[in-house]
Amino acid sequence: MDSLFFIASKLIWMLISPANWLLFIPLLALLLGKLQWRAWARWAWSLELVLILLIGAYPVGQWLAKPLESYSALPALDAPPPDGIIVLGGAWETDKSDYWQQWELNQAAERELAFLLLAKRYPAAKLVFTGGSGKVFSQGATEAHWAESLYRDFGLDRTRLLLERESRNTDENARLSKRLVRPALGERWWLITSAYHMPRSVGVFCQQDWPVTPYPVDHYYAGLSWRPNWQLASHLQELERVLHEWVGLLAYRVTGKSSQFFPAGC
Repeated sequence: MDSLFFIASKLIWMLISPANWLLFIPLLALLLGKLQWRAWARWAWSLELVLILLIGAYPVGQWLAKPLESYSALPALDAPPPDGIIVLGGAWETDKSDYWQQWELNQAAERELAFLLLAKRYPAAKLVFTGGSGKVFSQGATEAHWAESLYRDFGLDRTRLLLERESRNTDENARLSKRLVRPALGERWWLITSAYHMPRSVGVFCQQDWPVTPYPVDHYYAGLSWRPNWQLASHLQELERVLHEWVGLLAYRVTGKSSQFFPAGC
């Protein structure tokens, strides 16, 4: 069932992806023109133009990220120290890492930076990295493999570290990590992931009866401005990631993998 959900999520996203729709709409417009439905074809071309101008000129993805990123904030400076720290995978370019045989990070690299920072700040805390491969046909090394390489290069004490290597999505991150860690009742665990990803992540850990304190990083939202700023490729990439998260948040709640959309606590 887990594999079916994983594969279905990949297929459904192909039909929802804004980048794919920017390709589908012109194809649809051409087909409507061939069928002599010229009025519908003009509407399709107009929609394509509006979407390109809107996405290119404005950071729509950032605006959609605002409610997700407003959900959590860093722990207070006087918060009790954590007993354990979890970082979710997702910051790794495993294909590039495999090719060049060195660690390669993407735009979510702040996850790993925060993990290394907190590991140094709280030397008594247990450390957990969770992340296998999010590919349908997984080949090459997992995220955990390259994360271990990074931590070794930065001199992290390997005896403090647990690596969960099999998970393919956020639900499996929580379930497989809990099976590996066996957290004790009353332990304080901090969870590091991208801010826009935090509501779904906390909901999943709550569903596994594992209370966590958010430690959000890697924000998208940078304030609201109506001044046009043409960056089509960058804006489209942001929109892809954030809309994917909204779809994932809905899918996880509907399928019971998350306790709430925006959990106030476990």
